[in-house]
Parts: sequence; structure tokens; C-alpha cells
Amino acid sequence: MKRRDGFTLIEIIIVVVILGILASVMVPRLVGNNEQITSGEGRQTLLSVVGAQKRYYLENSAYTATFANLDTTIPASQYFNAPVALNPGASGNVGSLARTTGTYTLIINDSGIIYCTGAGCSGIRCTKGGGANQCN
Repeated sequence: MKRRDGFTLIEIIIVVVILGILASVMVPRLVGNNEQITSGEGRQTLLSVVGAQKRYYLENSAYTATFANLDTTIPASQYFNAPVALNPGASGNVGSLARTTGTYTLIINDSGIIYCTGAGCSGIRCTKGGGANQCN
């Protein structure tokens, strides 16, 4: 009998199919995690904004709608536009931060609860905080 070294074509095809199935399962999970990590930067920025808004409120008995009035400096981000200070009025929202891709906006209220609005909210899994589109 002749001894044959190497793999048959069928064995190679089976391995390629198995690797393809594994890749199709793992790639969406890895891509989703990147957006979750990116949104974490936005959540930290908004927590800084709400802290500055609360300090401003203690000094002036009102919130400001002008970010320059706040005693905080937010470094530039490649993932988010500059944060916006909001005068809460009835909504209670004191700050917002939009993703540079425009897919979603994070909004924080005076209680420190962060919400997500926009089509990209599902990519950051904002609903795990207990409320609809609540991120923390």
C-alpha cells in the first residue's frame, strides 16, 4: 500500500466551513463591543458635565445653557462632538453629547441618568440600565 501524506480536499473544505461559521458568530460580537467601549467615553464626559452643572447651580441657583459658563474642561474627542450644556426646564436634562457619526445622542438629566436617542442606540445596549434607552 502506498502511504499518502497531507490532507484530502474534503478535509480542507470541512475546516474552512467550520472557520467560516466561527467567524460569522464572533465578528458581530466584537464589533458591538467596540461601540460599547466608545460610548463609555461619552458617558464619562456627560458625568463631568452634570457635576459641573450641579456646581454652577449651587453658585447661581440656576442651570446654564452655555457650556463656557461651566468650570470644567472636556478634551476633544474623535468619537463625539463637543458636549452641550442644557437648561433643563421641565425635562430635567442638563447636558447632551452627539456621536460624530450622527448615529445617536447621549443625554444626561440632573439626577445623573443617561439616555440614548437615535438609531445607533441598539449598538451600545442602552437598555440594560433598567429603563427604555437608559444607559447607566
